[in-house]
Order: sequence, then structure tokens, then C-alpha cells
Amino acid sequence: MQLSILIATNRTGLLACSRIAQACSWAGPNLEVIVRDNSGNAEKRAQLAHFRRDNCNIILADPCDGLTNFSEILRLAKGEFVFLLADDDAYFDHAIAALPGVLDQYGKDPSVVGVTGAYAIETSQGSSIVSYQNVESDDVAARVAGYLSYSGPNIMHYAPMRRDIVQRVFAFMNTLPFYFSFHDQIVCLLYLLHGKFVRLKRLLYLYDVGPWEASDSAQKRDNDFYKDAGLDPAINKLHWYLCGFEGAVLVRNSIEFPDYSLAQRQVIADRWFSMMFMRFNSQARLAFDSRFAGEAEKLYAKLKASTGQLSFQGMLAEICGLIALFSKDNAQRYHDFWAAEINRRKSLPDFDELVAEKRAV
Repeated sequence: MQLSILIATNRTGLLACSRIAQACSWAGPNLEVIVRDNSGNAEKRAQLAHFRRDNCNIILADPCDGLTNFSEILRLAKGEFVFLLADDDAYFDHAIAALPGVLDQYGKDPSVVGVTGAYAIETSQGSSIVSYQNVESDDVAARVAGYLSYSGPNIMHYAPMRRDIVQRVFAFMNTLPFYFSFHDQIVCLLYLLHGKFVRLKRLLYLYDVGPWEASDSAQKRDNDFYKDAGLDPAINKLHWYLCGFEGAVLVRNSIEFPDYSLAQRQVIADRWFSMMFMRFNSQARLAFDSRFAGEAEKLYAKLKASTGQLSFQGMLAEICGLIALFSKDNAQRYHDFWAAEINRRKSLPDFDELVAEKRAV
């Protein structure tokens, strides 16, 4: 099976170029490399031109947002599996060399959606080696629980994945009314719902936490996504509540992944929302001097006190009520999309309910 290495790059400078050069060196018959640069930087583009070789495609694109850059590079991939790399992290040559053999061994199993391994995490305080628990399990609830048990950066985003699953997930993500920084976690949730991972017994990736290490700088990055979406910084107060709500709605009602029973969906949705609500409850979030900071703080306190009391419709109403303070149009967009997701499965009888009805007759 062929593997496609994808680098959707925007950074300039020698570090980014050195990472790209390393990736281009791996290109071969079983491994294609595609680089799509949207930086618009003439010096970088001149350097990238020297990296072209057989099975290595360098694309110089117009400036665009990160989701578009990745969606476009994904469209060009030919491998059955794809591996997204960032241009500011580090990679391990031996792991890359081992991947084609792993994919040949397990890639024909349709229950396998990706490959995971050991990840090196680099912070200002030191380095650590981590891995996800139970993501190789056949039990979907165990996979999601294992993913949630790790509270560090979302490094599963950097895992070789089955291309058709990635395309399906990102096609859905492109339908969202807005794209937020936590949506990489929603992406990984959808991956786990689609299937299991096999484990490579090697260091797979080195992730530099960088600006995401400190709370203030991380929240500034989060707020950049909200600003790009046209939302007021006050929405940052609900950051983890939004992640919990969106993930739980998708688990409970989406038709984007295998049709698990209602009981399975409920367990996973509850676990997902509980973890995100714990973050919402424990992490102080900034409103960045928004004139709506007072209203956001009141809603934050109200939602903290309402755990277990609100339906999905009630949660959506509270979220949209805050968004409407600064943009009724954006509140309507958010409401219409998520109301449709909440109602998506209502017209479909659940298998467990059908069985119960038949037994009652």
C-alpha cells in the first residue's frame, strides 16, 4: 500500500525548509511526498523548487487559510494512507521507513483506520515520551476513553490515517459554519469512531508545544480562530463548553460514522462532554477586554451550575444567545447547523428501540 506524506506549509525560514527537505528525501515508489506552500514568500519558494524529485510534488499556492491548504493537498494524495506533518515539528526517519511494511500488514483490514506510536513532546521545561491507551481496541468506547485519558496536546492529529476516512471527515469539517482551534480534537474523535489504530513500536513524531504551552499565549491563538470566524473574543469563555457540546452532538446524532447503537453512542457522548466540561469548569478563560465580557462571565457561571440540566437544544440556545449579542447572523448560522445535527437522527428509529418494541408485542 502506498503512503502519502502531506505538508501544508506556511512558515518561512530555514527551519521549515529543513523539515520539508527531510520529508522530500523519503520519496520513493511506495511513498509519495506532497508539499503545498501558501506562504507567498519568494525566497522560500525558490528554495522549495530545488526539492522536487520523483514521487515528490511541490505546489506553490496562493495564500489561504490552513483548513483550505490542507483540504487542497489532501485532494491530490494518491496513497491509501496519508500522514500529515507540520513544518515546525520533527520526524524520525526509521519510523517513516517502517510504515510501508506496517500498512502492507494491516492496511487491508477495514477496521483499521490509522497507525499510532510513541510521541516525543518538547516543552520549555523538558521532554517526555507519551502514547495513547487502548486506541487499538475493537471497543469504540474504550478507544475514545483512551484518547481522553491523555490531557496533553492533541498529538493524535499527527498519525498516519486511511485516506478515505480523512477525506470523509474533512469534507464534513468543511461544512461547519466556523472553524475553531479545538476542531482538531473533533477530527480525532471522528477518526476514533470510524475504527481502531495499530501501534508502531517506534518514536513516530516529535511535537514542539511552542505557543500552546502557556495559557495566555495558547488562548491568544484560540482567539485568532474566533476572530477569523468573525466572533467576539467573549466566546473564548465558552471554549471547552463548545468543544463538549459539538462533540457530544456528533457522537449522539451524526450519520458520519458507523451506526453504533444508541446505548454505545450515549456512553461515548457522556464521556466526551464530561471531560470537556471538566476543562470548562477548571480552566480560567480570557475574554480579552471584550465589551461583552460581563455577559460572557454570567453565562459561564450559569452553565457551570447547570451541569446535567440542559438538553442539547438548551445548550445550543445558551451558546447562540451569547453569539447573538455581537452578531445575529453568526448566531443564526451556528444555530441552523447544529439544530440540524441535533435533529438528524430523530426520524431514524434506533435499532435498540425497534428490538424493545418487538419484544413488547
